[in-house]
Amino acid sequence: MKPSPPQMPGWSPDDDPPRTSRDTNPPSSRALRVFGPIAPRDTDTTAFTQILADLLDRVPGAVAAALVDSEGETVDYAGRGDPFDLRVAAAHLQLVLQGIARVGALGEPRWVVVRGQRKSVAATALPDGYALGLLLKPRAAFTISTRALKVCTRALAAEAGWNDLEKHDGVRQRSWFPVLVETDRRGRPAHVSSPGGGKTPVEVLGVVMGLSVRERGFRVRTAQGTELMLVREANQRWYADEPI
Repeated sequence: MKPSPPQMPGWSPDDDPPRTSRDTNPPSSRALRVFGPIAPRDTDTTAFTQILADLLDRVPGAVAAALVDSEGETVDYAGRGDPFDLRVAAAHLQLVLQGIARVGALGEPRWVVVRGQRKSVAATALPDGYALGLLLKPRAAFTISTRALKVCTRALAAEAGWNDLEKHDGVRQRSWFPVLVETDRRGRPAHVSSPGGGKTPVEVLGVVMGLSVRERGFRVRTAQGTELMLVREANQRWYADEPI
């Protein structure tokens, strides 16, 4: 479908085991005052709606997301707040990316992040002049999960028909794939599966060091002999560096 967009060591055996479910507390009254409730959509959903909603679920502190084209028109959006305000904010983020590109001294912009007192915004450049905009809580702006973004942009590219997404990134970055992981009593991976797929046992080969605070990483080998890196982020989401 073509759219009309530092660090600490990892796990130690004394760490608490990972949670088996995610917090589902309702938004605080302050969040409702700042970001507003979830307003009714003013456009029909598209194939991009669930991709954007999944991104919000994966990025702590993310409130809304929008996919905009090269003219600043919103292709689709998801999240909390007034839809009109979301579209205006996304259009302005696109203008910021384009303004940086016109200056030329920095080269093609990849990211732009602005932290405000009450809200923060971030934008990622995508192929064909599209951009992905995010509205976040103030302190969430500089802790956005690049793994979650990688999953999102790859899904957007597949739906939009974009090619050579890695080439557009400027450098070949590690790809990440969402996985489901069952752990043992020490919090180490025991079984892994892709969403909707069958699970396979894994053997832990070692612990990955140098990850961000509250992240855990493991080098594992599946029953089929494939070696993977598994990383559990602070929000209990697991990612693999190879598809399962």
